[in-house]
Amino acid sequence: MRENLEKIKGFFKDEPSFFAAKQLLFEMDQNLSLEALQKSLDLVQDAVYILDKDWNYVYGNERALLLASMSSRELLGKNVWITFPFVTETELGLAMMKSGEDRQPREIKQFYGFDNRWFDFFILPYESFLIVRTGECTQMKEVELDYGNVLFKNKAIITAIPDELYRIHKNGLVINYKDYPEFSNWNERNDIQFLALEEIFPKDRLECITTKRDEVITSGIVATMEFSIDKYDGEKFFEMRLSKSGEEEVLAIVRNISIRKKAEILKNEFISLVSHELRTPLTSIKGAIELLIGGVAGELNAQTKSLLNICKKNTQRLVRFVGDLLDLEALNSGNINFTYKNHCLGEIVETVTESMRSFADQFHVSLKVEGTNKPILVFVDEDRLIHCINNLISNAVKYTPKNETVSIRVFETEKEAYIEVSDCGPGIDVDFQPRLFHRFAQGAPPKDKLVGGSGLGLSVTKAFLESMLGSIGYKTSDSGTTFQITLPKSLNEVNQ
Repeated sequence: MRENLEKIKGFFKDEPSFFAAKQLLFEMDQNLSLEALQKSLDLVQDAVYILDKDWNYVYGNERALLLASMSSRELLGKNVWITFPFVTETELGLAMMKSGEDRQPREIKQFYGFDNRWFDFFILPYESFLIVRTGECTQMKEVELDYGNVLFKNKAIITAIPDELYRIHKNGLVINYKDYPEFSNWNERNDIQFLALEEIFPKDRLECITTKRDEVITSGIVATMEFSIDKYDGEKFFEMRLSKSGEEEVLAIVRNISIRKKAEILKNEFISLVSHELRTPLTSIKGAIELLIGGVAGELNAQTKSLLNICKKNTQRLVRFVGDLLDLEALNSGNINFTYKNHCLGEIVETVTESMRSFADQFHVSLKVEGTNKPILVFVDEDRLIHCINNLISNAVKYTPKNETVSIRVFETEKEAYIEVSDCGPGIDVDFQPRLFHRFAQGAPPKDKLVGGSGLGLSVTKAFLESMLGSIGYKTSDSGTTFQITLPKSLNEVNQ
């Protein structure tokens, strides 16, 4: 009895069903008759068929009849090869015949049957008959096929991407994602070619890369960095973006930006050349216009003076533009000089605000300043800081509606000083925000004003502030934007 039970145990998917069948068999004759076997198999959830030595159906449980779409009268006594002729030359048919010959059990996984359905078969020869258990696995097979299709498409996409893709584990191991798109287990070493960071990236950037990797894993941020590698055909430049791709790993997308870098170098050289060539004649033109307005060439009528004032205004704008270009070029090359001294921040802000009032009046905007009476010392280049504050107030005025106010506020913490410039404008467009501090980047102008600019103001401001160990940030909404300058307080004041 124990041997018979072990033979049919695999037919039962749960212990209660097997226990019920076992109890039933113990109540029957000790020899496993066909009748006793049929009664026990009635408890099986899958479809079960019994075939005699002539391949005729002698039994089919309720699930089996439902699967064959036949009643017991229609199925029993029929030959399997005649009833289902398409099975004869299949893997299933051949396995059934082989089991009938050598009396060995066999299992067929995911056999394609009919009506786009898939089945698992277990064939168990027993004395003078053959037991066949059938379970439908169509849903599981469809999931596998879908998963396979997804993997295939993902691999095609990954292969088509021109960037290099690496998965970097926190233990320092690296794999080429394009070579192993299905890789999932870092403890699995079979047939996996692991790389080390120093095999891919320059040694002088390894510390920075590992620091950024750990930051990305910890906080989930996206980090970017650039590096260069000397190759046989010259220096190549790369940009790397790190994003979290697992609890202990990041995905590194490495893009070759050598062409872009060369284009930037050529562009900067061209801008520098043009700027230097323009500065001298523009200065001369500006001086000549001012002399004419001053009456050096004789008395001018009102119309002529008006035209010359327009020329003067636009010439000054060109001079500022060229100055900004030269400042940026000098910052990039490291050839700019800063004159650092201790200055009272409130006095600088008050001076700039007063000088900007006539400009604000042109736009029917008022300026309100707070906190300038506090003796806050900062160690800065006064002219460069004035330039920065000027840019922020100018932008705020341009984007503030008529008869509204631009607020300028000075305040401090224990070690830092702050300047906030707030407008009542429409806010900064979400799509434009990533390019806000880029060169020549300009947001959409306000609908009720004609404002111009070079798109260099914020870029120059950011560069100047960072050179003075400060920073600039902003908060924006539909009701306005606030830019905040942060500067370290003078050591003399911090130590007091």
